Amino acid sequence: MSGAVNDSHVRRRAGMKIRWLRVVLGALLLEIVLFAVLVPISFLNATLFLIAVPIGVFAFGYLVTRWLLKKLSTRLVLHGAFIGMVATVMYLGLVLAQPGGIAAAVAVYGALLFYFSQAMRIAGCVAGAMHEQRQRRSAAVDAAKV
Repeated sequence: MSGAVNDSHVRRRAGMKIRWLRVVLGALLLEIVLFAVLVPISFLNATLFLIAVPIGVFAFGYLVTRWLLKKLSTRLVLHGAFIGMVATVMYLGLVLAQPGGIAAAVAVYGALLFYFSQAMRIAGCVAGAMHEQRQRRSAAVDAAKV
């Protein structure tokens, strides 16, 4: 009996494993994409940049997370949340390293937009993970019907 319990415990633990390398590299990829897309917009027009930031962090968070989670089989939403949180911590680290730190960034964005954009980054990653999970479930239901 203990062998069966041990085997079940091992299988459950394997499904609970967080792919930290994928999370960290995904967060880094997200920040690189955001930098590559949004920084050039800031040189064109400041108002357009302030509009594009919350939209961009949500949209690219969604897209990068969907792409990263294609090969994972479990805990998609948890992975998506971690990708968003790690990307946000990376961004805040970059901001803190700049002269003036967070106060300077808040002066550019305004407090509401600054914090809203951080929440949108995480929300975009979670939404991408939820969509990927829902799509897999519906595909599994459709396959079961056949």
